[in-house]
Amino acid sequence: MNNTSSNTRSLGRLAVLLGLAAGILGAASNQAAAQSNGSASKKGLAGVWAVQVTLRDCTTQAPQGTFNSLVTFHRGGTISESAGSLAFAPGQRSPGHGTWDHKGHDGYRQHMTALVLFTTAPNLPGTPGFDPTKPVSPGFQAGWQTVSHTVDLADADSLTSAGTNAFYKSDGTVYRTGCSTAIGVRVE
Repeated sequence: MNNTSSNTRSLGRLAVLLGLAAGILGAASNQAAAQSNGSASKKGLAGVWAVQVTLRDCTTQAPQGTFNSLVTFHRGGTISESAGSLAFAPGQRSPGHGTWDHKGHDGYRQHMTALVLFTTAPNLPGTPGFDPTKPVSPGFQAGWQTVSHTVDLADADSLTSAGTNAFYKSDGTVYRTGCSTAIGVRVE
């Protein structure tokens, strides 16, 4: 198989994935718009949030590193997210996009997807080939990442969340899953 044929297939799979994502986002956005965006707190979830994400071992909940993100919960139920994780090479991960919905009182659910545009090798301390001048990274395959969290408003200007993430190769195969928690403050 030549590179052109392989690249054409990868682009075809990506086009199908993006089409599915657009359909899901459209349906979820319409459903979320029909639901209340309010909550017991005065402002609700809609707005811009500075979020600190802590990656966690799913079994023990031990922390495995932190990074900052900027997340916008748009009125109507969509999300825009820019992650600040240095584990990705510059330009490797697209911003995240997704949906959120109200789950009663001050509880919400969010789902996001981001593209991973190219593959990088792991760079982990204690492994052969580790380069301390480069960011520590488990390595990523070209494909996409999903993040699903439950979100709770502590008050009008602070939130906590917890959930899971998964990484997919371009062919749709899951190659890594994980857990994370987050704390956030509203950006005015």
